[in-house]
Amino acid sequence: MTVAKGNEQTSEALPSEQPFPLKRLFRRRFIPAFLGFIGIFLILIGFTAQYVSENIYLEQAQRRAQTIARAVAKHAPDAWKRLMEGRAVADLQSSTNILVAAFTSEVQEQNLRELKVYNLDRRVLFATRTKEIGTQENGAPLRDVINEGDLKAVTKTLADGTKQYELYVPVFDSDGRLRAVFELYEPVGHLNAVMIGAALPAVAVPAGMLLMLMFALSGLVNRAQADIDMRTDALNVLRKRIETFVSVTAVHAAREAASTGSIQSRKVITTLLFSDIRSFTSFAEENPPEAVVGFLNQLMTLQVEAVTRHGGDVDKMIGDAVLARFDGEDGGKRGVDAAREIIDAVNRGDYPRHVGIGVFRGEVISGAIGPESRRDFTVIGDAVNISARLCSEALAGEIVVDAVLADDDFGPVETIQVKGRQEPITVRRLKV
Repeated sequence: MTVAKGNEQTSEALPSEQPFPLKRLFRRRFIPAFLGFIGIFLILIGFTAQYVSENIYLEQAQRRAQTIARAVAKHAPDAWKRLMEGRAVADLQSSTNILVAAFTSEVQEQNLRELKVYNLDRRVLFATRTKEIGTQENGAPLRDVINEGDLKAVTKTLADGTKQYELYVPVFDSDGRLRAVFELYEPVGHLNAVMIGAALPAVAVPAGMLLMLMFALSGLVNRAQADIDMRTDALNVLRKRIETFVSVTAVHAAREAASTGSIQSRKVITTLLFSDIRSFTSFAEENPPEAVVGFLNQLMTLQVEAVTRHGGDVDKMIGDAVLARFDGEDGGKRGVDAAREIIDAVNRGDYPRHVGIGVFRGEVISGAIGPESRRDFTVIGDAVNISARLCSEALAGEIVVDAVLADDDFGPVETIQVKGRQEPITVRRLKV
C-alpha cells in the first residue's frame, strides 16, 4: 500500500466570504427592471389596443363590403356579373350608371363617409366622389391587397390633422377568385378613445398595486440584507472551522462546536471500510503522472460515490487507500453492501488495477486530532488497525470481513492473526 501525506493546508486562512449584496442588486437591477417592465407593459397595452382597433375596423369593413356586394348584385345583377368577370372600366360603360346608382344607394344605407371600388387593374369603378370614377390608383396598399388577397388597414393623416383608416377589403366571386377591392374610410379617434377609456382603469389598478408591492419589497429587502450580513459573519466563523476537516462527520462536529464552543471526542461503535488498490506502486512507477492521477481519481470517485449512496462517510483518503465509516445499528450491512458495489463496479470497468477491501465493526474514538492550526477529524483505535489488516488480507477483487458481518454469500470461517493483536480474528471472504 502506498501511503501519501494528507491534503496539506496553508497556514494562511482563506479570505472571508462577503455577504450577498441583495440590497445593492435590488436597487441597481430589480427596481430598473421592474419600472421597465411596467413601461413595456403599458406600451404593449397600447400596441394591443391599436391592433385590436384595426381588426375591429377591418371586420366591420368586411361585413359592410359583403352587405354592399350582395345588395349591388341584387339591384344590378348584369353589371355586377361583368365586374366579377374582371371586365375593364371601358367594358362597363353601358352599366356604369346602374352600378353608380346601386353603390350610391348602399353608401347612404350604410352611412359611409366614403367608398371606392377598384377592379384588378386598379381602376376606380365607383367612388363617392364621382370625378374619381375611371381613374387609376397606384398606391402600394391596393397592390398588396390585389397580390395577396388579404384585408389591409392604412392610417392616413388628413389636412386638418385628423386621422382616418383606409380599409381595403378584397371581394371574391363564387369560385373564390379575387374580382374587386372595396376601399372604405373610417375615422380613427372614436373607437380608439373608447378602448383607451376602458383599458386605463384595468391598467392603472394593477400598475398601482405593483408599485405598492415594490415599496413593500424594498423594506423587506432591507431587513433581509441585515439578516444576511449577520448570517454571513456566522458562516465565516463556521467555515474557518470546517476548513480543517474533510469528512461529513467533521462538518457536523464543527456545527455542534458553533453552539457548544468545542469539538468533543467520543467513543462510538461503527463499521469501518478500508480499501486499497492492489499493485498501485508498480502502476505508478510504470506510467506517467497524468495517467496515474487520472486512474486514481476515477477509482476514488467511484468509491466515494458508493460509500455515500449507502449512507457512509469517507473519513480520509490516504494515497491509494480509502477509510470510510458507517455509523448506526445497520452500519455493518451498509458497509458490506458498499464494499460489494465497489468491487463489482471496478470489476465491470476497464481498470488496470483492482482493489481489495476489509470491513470490521468495533469501537473507535472519534475526534479532532492535531493543533488548532491544522486539525484532522478522524477515528482512531484498534478497530481502525484491524480494518486495515483485513484489507491487507484481501486479494484483488476480494472482500474480507469480520465473520459476524458476513452473510451466506461469503466463504467459510477462517481464523487469522493480525499484527498488534494477540487474539486471532475470525473472518470470511467474498470474491465478487
